[in-house]
Parts: sequence; C-alpha cells; structure tokens
Amino acid sequence: MKHFDDTELLEILNTCDNAKATPLATLNGILKEFLAEIHSYCREDRDIAERIRSLNYLKSKLTTYLEDKALTSKKFTVLRIIIKQAISSIDAELLIVKMDLQYPERFIEFPSDNPPLGRWNGEIIELIEYFSPLQIKGRIQKPSGEPMLFSDMVVMLEAFFGIVIVKPHDVRARILARKKNPTQFIDEMRLALREASGKP
Repeated sequence: MKHFDDTELLEILNTCDNAKATPLATLNGILKEFLAEIHSYCREDRDIAERIRSLNYLKSKLTTYLEDKALTSKKFTVLRIIIKQAISSIDAELLIVKMDLQYPERFIEFPSDNPPLGRWNGEIIELIEYFSPLQIKGRIQKPSGEPMLFSDMVVMLEAFFGIVIVKPHDVRARILARKKNPTQFIDEMRLALREASGKP
C-alpha cells in the first residue's frame, strides 16, 4: 500500500511551524505536485483494491490533520483549505474507482496496433437488451449461415467492442425478469430514431 509519506505536503503538515511560515504561492505549488502524484499513482496502479486502500488511508491521514487542535487557529486557515482541496481530489479519485468497478468496459485501454472496431460507453445490460432480440429473431447468423446462439452473440460483442461480459446469462435473466418496462433501453432507442426522423 502506498502511503505518500515522502510527499512535500505531508512533510510540511508534520511540522506546524514550517507550515505556518510557508508562503501561499509555495503551498499552492506543493498542493499541485501532491495532486499530480496522486493522479499519476491512480493511473499506474491498476489493482483496484490496492488503490482503494491507499486512497482511503491517505484521506484518513489528511482528515486527522484537520482535526488536530494545533491547526484550528486562524493562522492555519489557508493550510486547512489546501488540506480540504487535497481530500476533495482524493474523493474524486475514489469516485472514478467506483465507476471502474461498475462499468469496467469504459476503462479498458486498447492496444494501438489492434484496437476493437467500436467502443461501448453504455451499460452492459443495455448492450445485451439491444442485441438479444436480434439473436432471438434469428437476424444475426454465423458466417456459415447457422443461427447464432446467445453465447455466440456474446463472443461477437466482446470481440467487436473489446470488452469482457461477465455472467452474460445472468444479465439477460435480469432483463427478462423485469416487471416494469422490460424494454427500457430499446424504448429509448426507438424514441431517438423518431426524434432523428423529425416525427413525434
């Protein structure tokens, strides 16, 4: 787990006298470097669990500084603002991690020499909902002319969009089990087509 203890910001926070004597412009520069290091770390470490642990540890440490009675006086107001800005940036990175867990297909880094034909930026359940009727009605066939099974369609979608669809049968089961508006994404697509044609 990365601790960020060797960053200049944390070194200053560990010594109140140094923090009080540091000019505002210098503090802003130190904050900028600190946020750049967090951003760089989050882009390099693809272990989501490790990122969450490191970011939460860092957030907890910065929060402790805010609660330190030695930093509550008015002379440390600017420093407290900088700490809060750092915590806000950590919260933003944690939100990105949450999105990465919910929509991993949006965070796939494709090789430049062999990229997929397209990129899906919606939810997987929408993709399955949209293509399932085509597969069910036999509108999608294998190159041999044989009907494409659902599992074949999943393989096709994964190859086309460069994604991995986890538990696709469970995803389709959730669609078929909907009691209200079982075709919500298809309905949205129908509406989009009507709007594009200029018809109500």
